[in-house]
Amino acid sequence: MKKQICAIFTIIMLSTLFILNEGLLAQQNEGFEVINVSDASKLIDENNNNQEFVILDVRTDEEYKSGHIANSMNIDYKSSDFKDQVGKLDKNKTYLTYCRSGRRSTGASKTMKELGFENIIMIEGGMIAWGNAGLPVSQDN
Repeated sequence: MKKQICAIFTIIMLSTLFILNEGLLAQQNEGFEVINVSDASKLIDENNNNQEFVILDVRTDEEYKSGHIANSMNIDYKSSDFKDQVGKLDKNKTYLTYCRSGRRSTGASKTMKELGFENIIMIEGGMIAWGNAGLPVSQDN
């Protein structure tokens, strides 16, 4: 009986890992890259004065005002005119997207890809992961 329980538990764990991995692969295959906060922080530093690099926060205005990544712009993914606002952006630039946890930035990145944006990178785990890593949060703007 113990062997059967262990076997079932192992199958469940392996299936869960497979499903999670497939989810990440699906995001990468949607046409945008997913990176961790450490890599995102390095990328931001490397592009500090690059006008072709845009940090895009897709949370609500209230969330943005409570703390965001420095030099980011804010377009609320849940706003009714998100597509219109994003559609006005230069599709040739590189966009680093983030939200609170990664759910909205996934949707925003997919929408941007559908609108013809080519260079989209999403921060895995969003501001939760950013804060947990002790990275700086700005309250300017």
